[in-house]
Amino acid sequence: MRLERRGKAILIYLSGDRILAFHQRMSGKLLITPLGFKDKHIRKRFRLSSGKDLVFHDVRKFGIIWYGPEERVLEDRYFVKLGSDALTVDFSRFRELLTKHRGMIKPLLLRQDVLAGVGNIVADEVLWKAKIHPRRKLATFAKKEFKNLYQAIRYIVSKSIRLGGTTMRDWLHPDSSEGRYYQARFVYQRAGEKCRRCSAIIKRIKVASRGTFICEKCQK
Repeated sequence: MRLERRGKAILIYLSGDRILAFHQRMSGKLLITPLGFKDKHIRKRFRLSSGKDLVFHDVRKFGIIWYGPEERVLEDRYFVKLGSDALTVDFSRFRELLTKHRGMIKPLLLRQDVLAGVGNIVADEVLWKAKIHPRRKLATFAKKEFKNLYQAIRYIVSKSIRLGGTTMRDWLHPDSSEGRYYQARFVYQRAGEKCRRCSAIIKRIKVASRGTFICEKCQK
């Protein structure tokens, strides 16, 4: 058995060339629980050889579960349409992907068919790190700004993974431990607080209908 991340999905490769995969979406989480543990938000339950259960707990029911032969699962539209992975794409390919598009940078970062693995939290953190306003148009970017953005993505995604992700309300790891990135965040959900770089006040704005946190002094 081996584990793999593709975009925001978790893939578990099983014997017999089969895959069990999950997309946790807004409220889904995988938990290892005692055998027969009951909770009204458990959507699926899988028996483990250890005698415990692996359960998919999803309050808002947005999560997705795939199971079947490897070839069939990976032919699902979600996996077929995934763009290059944000953590492994090289700079030349990254710049090529972005320069194919027009419009504002933040909505593009959130498009999984362009760059897989960047969500709303990571996008805000990355743009702050790169000193780029989320409404900046791609057509105005200089080569140095593409490089800064590329390096910021690698830094923020790697840091988030190293700290175990972001626990804000009830999201947990399967062993019930919390992700620690929220405590280390630079700008996300810090409206009214001082910027850690310049001490200006962080503000919340809307960009393409998404709540967005910025430092207007750093991100012009």
